[in-house]
Amino acid sequence: MISIPQYLDFSPTGKTREICDFFLELLKRKNKFMYMHSQQVANYAACTAARLGLSKREIGIIRTAALMHDIGLLSVPNTILNKLPYLSVREKAQYKRHCIAGYSMLENMEEFSSVIDLIRSHHENWNGTGYPRRLKGVNIPLGARIIAVADYYDWVINPCTQQWQKSHEEALSELMDRSGVFFDPDVVKAFIESVVPGKTMADVSPGAKIRPLQKTATMKKTAAPKEVAAASIAQPELQAAEN
Repeated sequence: MISIPQYLDFSPTGKTREICDFFLELLKRKNKFMYMHSQQVANYAACTAARLGLSKREIGIIRTAALMHDIGLLSVPNTILNKLPYLSVREKAQYKRHCIAGYSMLENMEEFSSVIDLIRSHHENWNGTGYPRRLKGVNIPLGARIIAVADYYDWVINPCTQQWQKSHEEALSELMDRSGVFFDPDVVKAFIESVVPGKTMADVSPGAKIRPLQKTATMKKTAAPKEVAAASIAQPELQAAEN
């Protein structure tokens, strides 16, 4: 897991920051692992959006949406969240409703008019097999496609998920396997180039060696979330986008 400083752009007017802080505090009190996951997804999504050459405003929207993408989980009981991914059909249906729940929480707030559709669509798949609306390809908002890749990567590598943790190399390899199936290939390419500076998709092909990210001693597997030493990948990208 990479720890990158937050550079979230909030509207100079309105109560965007207060609303974000409120919902994130609720998420933290409900499940601190999900809260930490949201922070990391926002980091990765911002890096990827900058790599794609999006404007400062677009990066800000995507960062905010990524930070808030899982607030719908406030409506899902912890008994279900603690069982992931081993859910019954009924539990899985309840879990999948969190996209719509997050959308509904913010839909009447003008400050989040450009964010809510990204929250609703972050579990849509490139091949049309996702949820809740089974959108396909470019019909999925670009910001949602970016969040989907960042969300998946952090879910499988984040030590907050404990027993589901995989190595950096395994996570990137799985992203490559799912590129063009579940994820937008262009977004996967930009994500890989952001997370591993100087690397391309060809470098992540089967058999290619990826230099592991440097880990601190605190990365050892524990019940509480830990952070890896900051990698110098986000700030240069964001500064380039803002200039």
